[in-house]
Formats: sequence, C-alpha cells, structure tokens
Amino acid sequence: MEPAAGLTPLAFTAPQRAARRERLREDLGRKDRLDPRSRAALEGLAHALAPDSMDRALPARELLAHDLEGRGGPTAAVCAGDPATATHLTWMVSGMGIRPDTALWGAAHEAAQLAAAQHAAGAPRPVVVAWLRYPAPAPWRVVLDRPAREAGRQLADDVAAWWAHLHASGLRARGTAVHGAVDAHSYGSLVAGHALRELDERGLLPADSAATDPTPHSAERPVETLVVSGAVGLPLALLSGARALGAATGRVFEARAPGDVLSVLGRLGGLRQAWPGAVALPVDPVPGMDGAAVRGHDTSRWTPAAGDDAPRGYRDPGSVTLAAAARVTAGQPLGLQRLR
Repeated sequence: MEPAAGLTPLAFTAPQRAARRERLREDLGRKDRLDPRSRAALEGLAHALAPDSMDRALPARELLAHDLEGRGGPTAAVCAGDPATATHLTWMVSGMGIRPDTALWGAAHEAAQLAAAQHAAGAPRPVVVAWLRYPAPAPWRVVLDRPAREAGRQLADDVAAWWAHLHASGLRARGTAVHGAVDAHSYGSLVAGHALRELDERGLLPADSAATDPTPHSAERPVETLVVSGAVGLPLALLSGARALGAATGRVFEARAPGDVLSVLGRLGGLRQAWPGAVALPVDPVPGMDGAAVRGHDTSRWTPAAGDDAPRGYRDPGSVTLAAAARVTAGQPLGLQRLR
C-alpha cells in the first residue's frame, strides 16, 4: 500500500484551505467519470461539508485533505471547527471498515459531536479532525499489524505537520499553546499506538521531567491525551515502550463496554495485550458523570426512535463515554480516575 501524501504545515493556512475548496468543486464537476468508490467518497464528503447536513448547533466542517484516487482507495480528513483558531485539536481515528467511501458523513458527524461536547466541557474553541487517511481493514484483517504500522506513520506525519504549523505561525511563541489529543476506536487504537511510538522516536513526546512546564497536560507535546475505545490491544513491540505513550502519567484513557466482543476477538486473534495502566472511562452513569450507558463495539448505534434510555455507542450523543472523553481530551481532569 502506498500511503497518502502527508500534510504539510501549510495545509492549515487559509490560502491552502481555499485551494482545497476549489479542488473539491473541480472534483464534483467530474463526479460522473469517477469509479464507484471514489464517487461514493466524494458524495459523502460533499454531504458532510454541507451546512444543512447536520444540526446547526454543531460546528461547521472544513476540508483538510482528500484524495479520491489513491492506490489504497479514497482518503480524507475533515475538521469540525476552524483549525486556525483552535484552542484544542483532537485527531479522531476510526477502525475497521470506516473509510471515506463507506462512512464519511458518519465520521464527520462523530467529530462534530465530540467538538460540541468538548466545548460543553470548557474548551473555548475545540476542533476535531475526522482522520480517514488510511485504508481501514475489513474485519478479517484486524489481526494484522502491518496496516496499523503504515497508518501510524501517516498519522504521525500529519500530527507533526500540525505541530510544525503551530511553531511556524508564532502561536506558541506568543504563549498560545493548543492542547492536542487523539481519540481512537477499535483498530484505530492500534494505529494511534504506532503513531505515538513514531512521534516519540522523533523526539516530539518528551517525558514530563523534560518538558518546559512539567505539569500534566501542559501542551508541551502534540498529543497530550489519548482516548481508546473498543481497543484491539497492543503487540509486544509497542507494549515494551508503552510508557512513552504516556500511560505512566495518566494520559491514556480506555473505554471498554459490556458486550464488546469484537474488541476481545481483536486482542486474542492478534495475540495482543491490553493497554497497560490506562485510566478507565465510564461506560455506565456514575456520580459526577451523567449520560446513557454504552454497550457493544459500535461508536454509533442510537437513534431518537430508540428512546433516551436505550444503550448507546461509544461516540453517540448523550452517552456517558462521550461526555468523559470530551472532558479529558479538553484537558480537564476526569474526576473519576481509577487505574485498571
């Protein structure tokens, strides 16, 4: 698989954003000449970006990158919120089967829901990137590690480009630190693990003792917080360096819902281990954290017709896990921390 071209620091600037909008218009003009997968991705992208495609209370969506004809299939990244003014930026990485041609609107909607929940948790101007820039594997390939390694390098490249943009723009020099996080589900949690290893090897994840401001969540790293849900575990190669991922300082949080069989099968089938020392995120209502219970593996399973008390997916609106994930990715203390 040939990875998608990495983002550059310029990708986050206004001129490049305008150029992407123009390229999208050109792609829409040739839609009828595209293959079915590329056409489905393009239609999903246009739908996700349309102002009236989601609740108007949710943040507007902005195109960050798209490639309709990559060798591994279409890829895309869509921001919920304006990256030029972000106080918080979260990379949302989805799992098996979630690709631009299958679930782009849904991924962008989940990103917008998390951004709205982060704002409710106290983040002034949060941005969440629905990161679909890798060919998410089919269920029978979840036991393989290679797709996650390749995607992890791609994610690390994109995160590093954003971090370089923050430095080049002078935001950090003026004391405006942006809190970075990753929210990863299912196979995406393995992608995130490889990405953090890459960032650590590049010297971008200093230990607390090496940071300029050694307090927790001091925005000295491009990724301050990692949330994993429905995780498929870590291979031994990553497990041996898990401390570099921040687990030892309470930076990694995990949600594991009752009935999430696919998560267990992914760990066992891939001969992987559970995330070490991760702080448990609630999947049932607890004192100090309201919301509906989460069940099963899916991120989104709830509809209004099911009723307010019906179980939800990890990222469904109104779920206790979404509220908890929003709090920690907004740099706020969970207030319910207990180690597994």
